[in-house]
Amino acid sequence: VKEMKKKKQQQSNDSDDDPPIESIVLLAKSHLLGFYVQCGFRVNRPSPIVHGKELWYELEQSCTDATQLQSLPKEDESWFCKMEQFKRPYPQVKPFLEEHNQWVQKLRDEGQCITSGYRVDKDGKPGGGGLMFLAAKSYQEALDIVKNDPLVSNDC
Repeated sequence: VKEMKKKKQQQSNDSDDDPPIESIVLLAKSHLLGFYVQCGFRVNRPSPIVHGKELWYELEQSCTDATQLQSLPKEDESWFCKMEQFKRPYPQVKPFLEEHNQWVQKLRDEGQCITSGYRVDKDGKPGGGGLMFLAAKSYQEALDIVKNDPLVSNDC
């Protein structure tokens, strides 16, 4: 996805005859749909492509929508990943999840390149932890951001 978006950005400077990239289409299993939707993809349909026994879904993200969130790191940034497993029982963690969601939204509103979602169990049910990708200039900058996550600061 990152390489396709880079190509899209470079097209304005290139003189080749490739048509502009209008969207990115990918296939995903059901347990990853929430993650990709939070990354800006929409679910089009169950995929007609069969691979193994599980159902796959077709997702798409427009490359022409000017209202999209920043979805790639800046030139001086790299991706960092935070994966967590809840330390406390889910009912004790649940009150902090809304604070976490508001915190992530605030970072997005401030221009931070970030996406997060629930990890799921073998049955595809959320609630055991989370996964977050964020762009930062250094490990220390990413760590400082993550330490402000309400789930982290409240030792969930």
